[in-house]
Amino acid sequence: MSLTLQDARARSATVHDVSYEIHLDVTGEGEFFARTRVRFAAEPGASTFLDLQHATDVKVWLNGERVQGQAYRQDQVHLSGLATANEAVVEARLPYVTDGDGLHRFVDPVDGAVYLGAYGGMDVARRVFACFDQPDLKATFALSVRTTPGITALSNGTGRLTAPAEPDGGAHWTFEPTPPISTYLVAVCIGPWASRTWEHAGLEFGWHARASQVTDLDRDLPDLRRVTEAAYDDYARRFTQPYAFGAYHQVFVPGHNWGAMETPGCVTFRDELLPAGSTPQALQRGRAMIIAHEMAHMWFGDLVTFRWWEDTWLNESFADYLGFLVGGHALGGGTDTFGEFDISRKAGGYAADARPSSHPVAPFPEDVPDVDSAFNNFDAISYAKGNSCVRQLAFWLGEETFFAGVNRHLTQRRFGTASLADFVMALEGVTDRDVPGWVEAWLRTSGHDTIRVVRGDGPGPGAAGGSAPRLRREGSRPHRLRVHGYSSAPGGGLVRDWGEVVDLGADDVTLRPADLVVPNSTGDTFARVVLDEVSMELVEKSLCAVPDEHPRIMVWATLLDAAATADLAPAYLVGLVEDHLPQEGAPVVIEHVLRRAVGIVAATASPGEVSSLYERLAQVALQILTGQAADSAAVVESAAGAVLATTHDASLLRDWLAETESGPRLSQVQRWQALVRLSGLGEDVAADLAAEQVRDRSSAAGLAALSVAAAAPTRAAAREALERLLADDTSNRELGALAEGLWLAEQRPLVDPLVAPFLDGARTVARRGQALALVVGRCSPAFRWTPAQLAALEAILAEGDLPPVLARTWADLLYDQRRIGDRD
Repeated sequence: MSLTLQDARARSATVHDVSYEIHLDVTGEGEFFARTRVRFAAEPGASTFLDLQHATDVKVWLNGERVQGQAYRQDQVHLSGLATANEAVVEARLPYVTDGDGLHRFVDPVDGAVYLGAYGGMDVARRVFACFDQPDLKATFALSVRTTPGITALSNGTGRLTAPAEPDGGAHWTFEPTPPISTYLVAVCIGPWASRTWEHAGLEFGWHARASQVTDLDRDLPDLRRVTEAAYDDYARRFTQPYAFGAYHQVFVPGHNWGAMETPGCVTFRDELLPAGSTPQALQRGRAMIIAHEMAHMWFGDLVTFRWWEDTWLNESFADYLGFLVGGHALGGGTDTFGEFDISRKAGGYAADARPSSHPVAPFPEDVPDVDSAFNNFDAISYAKGNSCVRQLAFWLGEETFFAGVNRHLTQRRFGTASLADFVMALEGVTDRDVPGWVEAWLRTSGHDTIRVVRGDGPGPGAAGGSAPRLRREGSRPHRLRVHGYSSAPGGGLVRDWGEVVDLGADDVTLRPADLVVPNSTGDTFARVVLDEVSMELVEKSLCAVPDEHPRIMVWATLLDAAATADLAPAYLVGLVEDHLPQEGAPVVIEHVLRRAVGIVAATASPGEVSSLYERLAQVALQILTGQAADSAAVVESAAGAVLATTHDASLLRDWLAETESGPRLSQVQRWQALVRLSGLGEDVAADLAAEQVRDRSSAAGLAALSVAAAAPTRAAAREALERLLADDTSNRELGALAEGLWLAEQRPLVDPLVAPFLDGARTVARRGQALALVVGRCSPAFRWTPAQLAALEAILAEGDLPPVLARTWADLLYDQRRIGDRD
């Protein structure tokens, strides 16, 4: 059962001053033993409960007395007759999991080594040990672990091997108590880790990976260390509160449901971020931002924690903003990480905010009545839109004032909990601007404004005329944004005439004359931008000639966002890509325009259009590979990836796999993508698959092989892939790999009949856990659905018995598909 806000508030009113001693014995094969000793103060005579799920052989003691009867029921350990000071002991056996929602067990196919990990997150702690599993009951945690000899355990506190009172054949790890943290931040990672540690700024730092990844860890260690140290030093300068959690270890772990998790002192990352063979530049950039994001949580989330899940944004929006800000500085070289955000992840925020399921960045507590509801708020609203709101707030206040308020907040709430009201109070202490009014408009209200360029005196947004252009807001939020104006130059080029910062409210803002006006030209606000007709005509002719990179990024982002909602036809978008992308010099633009264009074609084009549009994109990518921009390794990676996703030239793919001089050198990930594409084209890849599995013995190879098999254009292969996708024991990673190969937009006659049985069976798979339900939802076909398929989806949603996360994901999918259909 899901913890409710009402029960959490009642428990907080009863229980306080909590501390834990937790012992795990993980020497068993199918299950592990957990003992929790929790000390807490309470109202004398009151009752409360501990959270514990999927446990067997549960034994409970309270204040030295064995609790008789059914103390453990409905995922709770009930405790009554409390004293002023209490000690409860709970012993239980719990199962290992393969879906990341508990103590995850993974057997490395390379060497047979076993890795166990609880990576923190919502509802995970109660599947590992008995606890008061809610964020406001922060506590100290002292962990001990019994493992088999030769195994290393990592956790939030500093650990060491200790000798048991009586030898028992196991290895015993004991960890120092943590400072006060929430239950969702407890992590333990167990296995024969390859570890690299060093000292910086007086602290111990470390990176850890599976033993089979040691070569990849050593290859990337200089970059990992440089980014870690640069981010740490940046935060040390920005924040007056020092890092508070001792050593700082980071672990690449198998089976992670998220990109990473901010468990203090033992930050976990999904091990796909350490690929075999080589690390593409795009992944390297993204990884740097994730490292900075998780480190930001040491302050926003770990040092100061939200009281209830409605203030998820106080964690994620800030960490996402700081991840791009500080990650960009850590990368160095003038990397425009916010430009990359604006052309990629920000689109997810706009899409989510336009759906009926949108919600305020900062909802009220009563809008998040239980933990299941809260899980839905870990979405593009809290991340992409929230990042944009924090970015706009910093621009609106000024960065110096913004961080003065941040530091005031962190100091006042150190090791405690906070709400939106507390943060607003801290900001009001450093500025005389109307922060409550800004918060009400930006954080308490869902949806986003539209900003248009208006010319002439006519009522329409594209009215022609010789008067100066004006900026018009459709909405209610105050915006501070940059605007750039450009004029045509001889030879088809463009020249920047001006750039200025504008405060836009209810009244239009008159701008200086320009042929092309780019509102929000450096992405400082969150609003849909609609270019006027004059500007659009010039964009069609001269988009690649916009001389400033970030404004050019914003024009591309505007076009891509419009195509994603079918306001622009996919063929029109592909035409723009053909006309302008081969002349583009910015690697980030090439990467994300190609990637998003491929996805938009799959999602919005009719089945009969997909192949021809794919081939046109493949030809653009091949043209880029022979152009001037191909001097950049990042451009080669991006263009090659687009070819692998779209080309119909099997001989070309085989030449690239053979590493002939005519093609780019593919990364190991791209080699597998080539095999998936060849399989989907109907090529016999059995020998190629066997050879690649000899070449790549990593755990990723087994997942890629699933994709290759699922992509084969035969009914038997498709049915087998679907059957395994819906099996009870399929892991979270296997689900994604199978879906990647199965739902190909060019195999509609083959896979269309499988959509209905997928919808029916996926409901059962999703009930295994919240995070897995999200994975299941993301395994849905990403192509354009037929009316019959949408009717089947609508009928299942109407039944009302879906896990909340899957229901939200599928409702969003239905809305997006209906909207695309309405544009026809």
